[in-house]
Amino acid sequence: GAGTKPEQSSGINAEYGEEKEEEEEDRGNEVATPPRTEDPEFKKHCSEPTADLMSTVTFAGSETLPGTPTSEKKEEEVGEESREISDVSLGRATTAPAAEEEEEVVVPDISLDAKSSKGFIAPFSTVQVEVLYDPRTVAQHVNSFLVTVADNSIDPVTVTVKANTIDLPIYVQEQTMYLKYCMVDRLYQDSVVLHNRATSALRIKFEIPKALKDHVDVLPQNGVVQANSSFSAQLKFIPLSSIFENCKKYFSDGQLLKIPVRVKVADQTRSVPFTVSAHVTGTDVSFSAKELDFGCCSIYESARVKFSMTNHCLLPQLFGFVSLPDFVTIQPNDGFGTLLPGETLNLEAVVHAKVLGDHTFNITCTTEIDRHFSLRCKATGVIPHLEVSHPLIRFAPTALGDVRQASFYISNNARDGQKTDQGRKSFHIVVPEGIDLIVSPSVGTLNPGQRLRVQLTFGPTLKPEDIENEAMEAAKNKILEEIERKKREDEEADKLPKSKAKKGGSKPITPKSPHDAPSPNPLDSIVITEENRIAAMVKLKTNFQQRFDKILVPCFTAVGECSHDSPIDYRMCDTIYLQVHLPAVKPELILLSQNDAFGVGCGDGISRSVVDFGNVCIGQTKKLGLTLKSITDNAVKLSCSPFPHDGTFQKVNATRNLEPHGLHQMLLEFTPKRVAKYYETVEVRTERSTLHLHLHGSGVEPCLVVTPESGVLDIGHVMVGEVLMSNFTLTNKSEIDLQYSNSLLSEKFSVVQGLSADSEVGNSNASGILPFQCSPHSGTIKQGQSQEICVRFTPDQQDSYRDVVIVKLLNQPQETRIAVSAHAWTGSMYPVGGKTPNPSLTLHTLVPQLDSLNLESEPEEMVGSFYIFFVCSMSVEKQVFTETMQIGNCRGAGTKPELIGSKVDKGVKLSGDFVFDPLKADFGPLVKALVVNPQKGTVDAGAQATVSFQFTPPKELVELGARITFNTLLTLKGETNEQFRVNFVAEIVE
Repeated sequence: GAGTKPEQSSGINAEYGEEKEEEEEDRGNEVATPPRTEDPEFKKHCSEPTADLMSTVTFAGSETLPGTPTSEKKEEEVGEESREISDVSLGRATTAPAAEEEEEVVVPDISLDAKSSKGFIAPFSTVQVEVLYDPRTVAQHVNSFLVTVADNSIDPVTVTVKANTIDLPIYVQEQTMYLKYCMVDRLYQDSVVLHNRATSALRIKFEIPKALKDHVDVLPQNGVVQANSSFSAQLKFIPLSSIFENCKKYFSDGQLLKIPVRVKVADQTRSVPFTVSAHVTGTDVSFSAKELDFGCCSIYESARVKFSMTNHCLLPQLFGFVSLPDFVTIQPNDGFGTLLPGETLNLEAVVHAKVLGDHTFNITCTTEIDRHFSLRCKATGVIPHLEVSHPLIRFAPTALGDVRQASFYISNNARDGQKTDQGRKSFHIVVPEGIDLIVSPSVGTLNPGQRLRVQLTFGPTLKPEDIENEAMEAAKNKILEEIERKKREDEEADKLPKSKAKKGGSKPITPKSPHDAPSPNPLDSIVITEENRIAAMVKLKTNFQQRFDKILVPCFTAVGECSHDSPIDYRMCDTIYLQVHLPAVKPELILLSQNDAFGVGCGDGISRSVVDFGNVCIGQTKKLGLTLKSITDNAVKLSCSPFPHDGTFQKVNATRNLEPHGLHQMLLEFTPKRVAKYYETVEVRTERSTLHLHLHGSGVEPCLVVTPESGVLDIGHVMVGEVLMSNFTLTNKSEIDLQYSNSLLSEKFSVVQGLSADSEVGNSNASGILPFQCSPHSGTIKQGQSQEICVRFTPDQQDSYRDVVIVKLLNQPQETRIAVSAHAWTGSMYPVGGKTPNPSLTLHTLVPQLDSLNLESEPEEMVGSFYIFFVCSMSVEKQVFTETMQIGNCRGAGTKPELIGSKVDKGVKLSGDFVFDPLKADFGPLVKALVVNPQKGTVDAGAQATVSFQFTPPKELVELGARITFNTLLTLKGETNEQFRVNFVAEIVE
């Protein structure tokens, strides 16, 4: 009763097993099956057992189908485990799980076709429902279906379907044979084992697809498998290079080849399939270039060309470049190695042409399977323009901060008889970046037969990236320690409120809003300061072990003379290379600090310990203390090189020997003699290393600017007994800080009364106390900053005062002078602008005309008198001459000494008045000749009013050389009423 669909007859749907005697006792008459393989392809194609299946059938009852196991226990287990009830209602089927514990939906072995399991049925008609049987195990399968109608007019009908699967007698021991990775044109073999579970011998035959017969063969192809026995055949697989083109449809997942093989059994309709799979790969190796062109190669140098080699095989391949010419080498590892699958390996071909001329040759790569791959090469041997005496230079071990030198000669071996433009050769030596090496000279031109000495200077330093990393790590650790400290403090602070909460309660804690911005991470904003870098340098030097650099320094050469305008036109074949070995070791001595602050600096190209005195005024001395530390486990004996003989830099104290890891204080001083920058190098020597101290300093000249720039300070007008203050500014425009002190010129005189009008010092107070005082008397002005000096004026009598403030800088011969002047009045109103013959009342030079005037004595009620002069020119068309004067009010300008710092009474009237009396009638025509504007007025406190005098000479009095004199009275009304006589003098000139 077994049936098979035609479309399934070509598939692989049999699962085979091998009987085992120990399993038959437990399983009764159940047919043994082989263990399942976990290969997904095997599950898909090879684990489908032969099924009893009918396309359209109705099963009723519970009949036992042929081949069903007779064990009641097994039948009961099958009925319980595989029974699944499906409800079919109007075409919709739902499947109940076989066990409550299982959550996954299991597709039953017996199911209904979705198209025919629902629909309509006409009266007195028949509808066929298709049942699908897809078994997964060798056993009896039972499933029940429930048939219902929409209106529930008919009770549900249960239909039970049973089916059984049986095994074929012949099965393959390995349903899938995986040959792993196979190279083309190589033979691979394996055994195919067939088993016969029948009680009679069966004849078999192996069938291979026609497209694969050139690559796969099974020997023998025909045979007989005895009853309950096995049969072994030999599988031979030789994948040819054409398999990738002729058998594309058998490849999947890249280079995975799947070969379907069928075993036909006599008198059996269904064949037994199995699959042979393998990853087929080629063995080709390719080069990145078809030809290596080395170009022109110097016979003194080696030329190298980089190329790559790629393995296109899925397996590793051992390779080696063999049978190479004696002037060719392959690097690395001398051309031997292993190429991993798909790997591209970068190689270098090095050629050292020993003779001139063209060279053509091949380099051959041989793999472990004896495949040969050749690469064509060509090179031309040439002679460079210049020659070096020592192409290899080895420096002795040099400590960090120390300097060592070596030299070599570069020569032009051209003949003297050659032309000048062809015989002259130029060179340019270029040191790679990041190397602590200096070449001098690095550029030059050599005549035929000339030889030049070139000096190399090696001064090892710390790498900048190492310093930055160390400084960053130290800054991070410091921040983390601070965060940890704050965290501990917060934890301790949180414990305190809990103990107090039991007594008096605690404040409610406000939860943070999710919208609050997170606090910034302090590790994201680390700023590395110069002190961090210097500390990192000291630590790295202390922990430094050793370093060895081996570099190639190219020396480019060209024909002709080099110039600054155009670079050297060189060729790579004419380039000479210097190999330099640079060993660096740990120093024995370091400069730890300057004046208790880190002071280690970096120079250009050479690690330097810079001692910078900064800017110092000429003639002054600045001292700096240096701390030297030993970083070795042995005692260090120190010695110093001589200091400059001119005394600019000097060592103050003696040099002491150092104990292991000991400290030494060295005191230096700097005294500049002139405006210049000073640079000196002093060596502090030990037995194994030398510490170079680079002393820097600048001699500068001080620059002090006074504001006002005129150097004259007019304090103003004030009443006697009051104090008036004003300021002038000192600005330091030097590159250093300046120390200053100020004094008054009047302090040098014991008596200043009666000095001449030309004297720098004016009248003094009647009490003998100086009228001017300055504060502060001394101080320091920072670079670029200013200092205000307050001048205090305290008069005790009406007079005009003057003095000179002298500003001096520390240890400097120059001095700055500021002339100060002020006026004192007994009243609050005062006149300004007139001339007076009394030298004790003015700071101005008297006009010569006053000497010839007949001065009249003033009455006692007059405070004073002054003159207004008119110079009347007869040639002027408009005979109107104008002179002006000012009348001021100094009320409130000063402050009583006892009221300094107190508030001013705003209700007091501070303004004052002035009045000019008209001319008397005795002056005749002069009364109308003089116009005063304004004749009277009011002046606010601290202000001045301008009064103009317009004089028109009367015609009857105009005479060449004549002098016209007249006068009037000026009355000033302020705190006191005062009168001044105003004398007018008109000179008639041509």
